[in-house]
Amino acid sequence: MHLRQNLLTTGISVYSTYKFDQLFFEWVMINELAKMIIPSAARKKMSALYYEQKLFKAARVMSQSKGVSEVLSEKEFDAFREAYPVGERMHYDNESVRLRGEERANAMNEVMNSYGDTNFSKVLELGAGEGMVCTALQKKGFQTTAIEYRTDDFDKRAADAGVNLLKMDAADLSFEDESFDFVFSYNCYEHFPEPEKVFSESLRVLRKGGLMSIRFAPLYHSPFGAHAYNIIGIPYCQFLFDKMFLNRWIEENSSEKLIIDDTLNRWHVNQFRHLFKKQFSDIASLRSYEEFRLPHFVDLIINHPLCFKNKVTSVDDLVVSEIHLVIEKK
Repeated sequence: MHLRQNLLTTGISVYSTYKFDQLFFEWVMINELAKMIIPSAARKKMSALYYEQKLFKAARVMSQSKGVSEVLSEKEFDAFREAYPVGERMHYDNESVRLRGEERANAMNEVMNSYGDTNFSKVLELGAGEGMVCTALQKKGFQTTAIEYRTDDFDKRAADAGVNLLKMDAADLSFEDESFDFVFSYNCYEHFPEPEKVFSESLRVLRKGGLMSIRFAPLYHSPFGAHAYNIIGIPYCQFLFDKMFLNRWIEENSSEKLIIDDTLNRWHVNQFRHLFKKQFSDIASLRSYEEFRLPHFVDLIINHPLCFKNKVTSVDDLVVSEIHLVIEKK
């Protein structure tokens, strides 16, 4: 049951609205058989080729579909919810928050060790939430500053550890030029109203030779980009159904408060590519750049092309779900 409930978060596709259990069983059997007879590298290549063909088909179907953009009937919503159940929720109890903070702090420490040529001391986190990532870094000996637009998110343990907790707009930082050795953020760039201003400000306060690490997901146009995955498990729900209907359903059926599109900038992946790779190339060097794709729900695009028509710039919008990058200031 645990695996069944986590299909969405592991990227396993369900291709039928009405035969979930049967297809789930068949997938498990086929997957286990493939593991026994096909080498891992070959399976990955086969999978990549399979989904590239699917994406090509999706692009063709969208371009050839006639008519204006549409959404599915509200009557179809319950059947989709049954076929795509909500996956395991992220936990926000004290211990889960602490462990997540330590895990992310270790990842940032690894970035500094892997790409840095000099020692790092002063660290800034944008959109720090409760501040527990900086708490773990502070305990490792860094001088950390955590900024967040809402100060009520800050955890008392962060203050007790000595983290400099500040309410601040990431697009209008009050720090002096070149104040920090390392700047990072997790899952913020899809929310920032003006990502280019945030990126510019981050570079301004970063010293020459300093590093910036940015990791964020899910991008808006990707399967779970509506950020309603803890409430509605339907991939691409922001395109398949009317948003006013979705927001009304959330308000009536969920204790979690969420308004789809309310805190999302809805940037396309090509806009992020331009920002990170070209727009500031005169003052910043791209040390690492990775995109993570989630193509496992392409059949929804193929089966309902008018729900996606004229809403994306390319099929990359629909499958690039996460971006990681490391920048060095020249």
